Amino acid sequence: QSALVKTLLKYPRLLALALGALAALGFEPLSLWPIAMLAMGAFVLLLMSAATARRAALLGWLFGVAHFTTINNWIATAFTYQAEMPAALGWVAVPLLSLYLAVYPALAAWAAWKLAHGRSRTVFAIIFGACWIVAEWLRSWVFTGYAWGPFSLALLGPFDRPGLAAVLPVTGTYALSGIAA
Repeated sequence: QSALVKTLLKYPRLLALALGALAALGFEPLSLWPIAMLAMGAFVLLLMSAATARRAALLGWLFGVAHFTTINNWIATAFTYQAEMPAALGWVAVPLLSLYLAVYPALAAWAAWKLAHGRSRTVFAIIFGACWIVAEWLRSWVFTGYAWGPFSLALLGPFDRPGLAAVLPVTGTYALSGIAA
């Protein structure tokens, strides 16, 4: 491993937060999907290095907090247009919502670690992708659901160049998220 990788692995919780925020850069309005894909790949490698399933779940939760706080910033902006609500409430609501939404990446990380720890990178990646699919599906309906922001959205291009949206009729949103993850 390079010196940079060794240094980053000394601070896995901070790295999980940074990777979660970077993975959100693939979403509109930035649409930096290559960064999102690299961040998700690095996150999977970070999970593989976790010593326990509990540590993997914590890393998944931290990744999710940063990811959902970043992609849901539009909610805070929407509060500025509400006459009856203080705008500052939006900037509190987004991180609070993200604390809950992060449970789903934590579940995916925990399950992938339990099912694939000690196996090859390829096997771990495939199992993580499957766990990610289940976690996003659960997030879409548990407690009335929050389906917005599946990871597959980072791979969708504009209307004139839909990118991987062309395969959505075959794969569906969640399967494309799992493939991406």
